[in-house]
Amino acid sequence: MRRNPLARGGAVGQAVAVPRLEASRYLSALRADTARIVALAPGALDRPVPGCPGWNVADVLRHLGEVYLHKAASVRLGRRAPQDGVPPAPDDDAALLPWLDDALGTVLAAVGGDPEAPAWSWWPPDATIGFWQRRMAQETLVHRVDVEQAAGLSADVDGELAADGVDEVLTAFLPVWLPLDGPGAGLPADLTAHVAVRTTGPDAAGRSWDVRVDGLRAEVGGPAGDAPAVLEGPPGALLLWAWGRGDAAALRVGGDRGQVDALRRALAAATV
Repeated sequence: MRRNPLARGGAVGQAVAVPRLEASRYLSALRADTARIVALAPGALDRPVPGCPGWNVADVLRHLGEVYLHKAASVRLGRRAPQDGVPPAPDDDAALLPWLDDALGTVLAAVGGDPEAPAWSWWPPDATIGFWQRRMAQETLVHRVDVEQAAGLSADVDGELAADGVDEVLTAFLPVWLPLDGPGAGLPADLTAHVAVRTTGPDAAGRSWDVRVDGLRAEVGGPAGDAPAVLEGPPGALLLWAWGRGDAAALRVGGDRGQVDALRRALAAATV
């Protein structure tokens, strides 16, 4: 079975107010990043993807299209669609690009409406169409970076969208998927971390989070308070670090670096 780093399923929750960008930002980013992937992919289908060991670019396209189709089906059904209920990606690499374009159209039809409309979601605080607008935009952003890195190109990540992605991975993925996926990822039950995470730069809007990990449990609040470790930097660099697509070289680590390393281990377990 192919590694599936970003596709998720889970339970329905009751929607509450969740800070998000405008729906048009997410939908525009989703279209633009998929177009970027399609533009780069033809000459790079067999190239390895650094952020997904064992994958090549063709695998990224297959994964992304299957995610689009599965999430569109889940929104339509009002529950998590069975994975085998979605047609698989074509085996022929030559058919991948038109298939991905069709899959994009399918997910846009499913999530392109009112962001406050109710929808099945695996994150209890936000059971709305807006959750999926955000999730599909952030999913595609990370995989666009994968394709760019495979092609030997640097990734340019919009600061506001990246800060939103840092918020998503910290507040949604880490608390939900750490207790579920941590044991399978080999996370030790005595792992602890307390890190103040902050964005810097003119387009970061001073975002900050107080992140605590205790074994297989994570709590994330904000703004960041006193912590034995600080991790801060441009939102794009923070996002790539959080998803394992970049190291901490572009970030400032203060205090106890071991706490930051422990947080990275927890994020790796929660985003497998």
